[in-house]
Amino acid sequence: MRLHELLLVLRARWRTVAFTWAALVAAALIVSLALPPRYEATATLLVDMNGADPLAAQGAFRPAGSLSTHMATQVDILKSEEVAIGALRIVGLDRDPKWREEWQRRAGGQGSFDSWLATRVLRGLDVRPSRDSNVMTVGYTSKDPQLSAAMANAFVRSYVEASLRMKVDPAKQFTGFFAERAKALREQLESARARLSEYEKRNGVLVGTEDVEAGRLAELTSQLVALQDTVTESANARKQAGAAPGDMREVRNDPEVAALTAEVVRIEGQLAELRTQFGEQHHSIIAARQSLADVKKRLDAAMRRAAGSFDTSVKVNQARLAEAQAAVERQRVIVARRKAQRDAAGALQRDVENAQRAYDAVLSRASQNALESANTTQTSVSVLKTATPPLWSPFLLVLNVSVAALLGLLIGAWRALAAEGSDRRVRTIADITERLQQPLMLVLPNGSKAI
Repeated sequence: MRLHELLLVLRARWRTVAFTWAALVAAALIVSLALPPRYEATATLLVDMNGADPLAAQGAFRPAGSLSTHMATQVDILKSEEVAIGALRIVGLDRDPKWREEWQRRAGGQGSFDSWLATRVLRGLDVRPSRDSNVMTVGYTSKDPQLSAAMANAFVRSYVEASLRMKVDPAKQFTGFFAERAKALREQLESARARLSEYEKRNGVLVGTEDVEAGRLAELTSQLVALQDTVTESANARKQAGAAPGDMREVRNDPEVAALTAEVVRIEGQLAELRTQFGEQHHSIIAARQSLADVKKRLDAAMRRAAGSFDTSVKVNQARLAEAQAAVERQRVIVARRKAQRDAAGALQRDVENAQRAYDAVLSRASQNALESANTTQTSVSVLKTATPPLWSPFLLVLNVSVAALLGLLIGAWRALAAEGSDRRVRTIADITERLQQPLMLVLPNGSKAI
């Protein structure tokens, strides 16, 4: 059907359209006036994603889409049963005997009264988050304007308190956990310290002090090296004295050797003087040679005696060397035992240090959580507008009538078209030539236009 044909049909059957429209508008008006009035009180909230906790990390990275997710989560929290129970307790509905009688009548006393009442009060709640912002509107609708405002504000207050609990309760739980952990770690630290102290007392070692025994070992070792050099020198001197005692300064400096050497020189001088005067067979020269031989024998005996003192020096030095070696070995055993003791004490000291670090870390975290749970009194929710008792507004009446008027036009047009389909009339030239397939003989002019 063409548009001009549709307009002709609606014009011809305007009574049907008008009757249908008037009936629907009248019905909507009667129903709207007959129903009790409904009052909606609204409050406005600002939900900050960063929060108001000065101890929390600032400038945290937020992925794309986190705003809508966060706001949807806050809407679900506000519509939760926990918030609803908190709101009805704030208003005092849980103490109203009428609601308890209603629960007894409808539920037969089965289940939780608070849960049943929370489900009822949630029917009047409407939470509308703003698009692309952190603001959301909390509305509550009821027959009583005072109750609507009180419930809207109660839901806001219960939601703020629930947000604060969700923020503080985990910190309190962690504080208790860290306190118990700190107690156990403190006991471990005290036990490690006691073991270290007992070990130091029992073995006479102190961790962190200089090892005296190691110093004594170093001193004895240096003395041993010096004695080894002395023994070597004494052995070389004894060997040289045995081969050529006259070449040794120590032998020549011996008093007897020096005196006999001077006597040999004196006799040799006399013998040389006598040889210039007498022949070799002269009794004076023979006596001088005999005297020289006796003195030389005495000199050789004195040199051997003087050289024999090197044997005594070597034996003494070797005895001292043996004693020094034994002392070094004994000191090495002591140092090795001390080293093992100090290593064991060092392991106990490391246990103490590890226990101290663990205890300090847990104690620091416990202090931080205690500070968060004790000092955090602000939430990320700010109330921009509190709900006030609303006045009666004809908006709902106007809305219902407007919707009924629009539906009346649509339904009236549909009824007119349905009536036209069941009782089709000839209204245009096209109805004769196209639908009836008849030739057009003449067209009468519109009388009203002719006049």
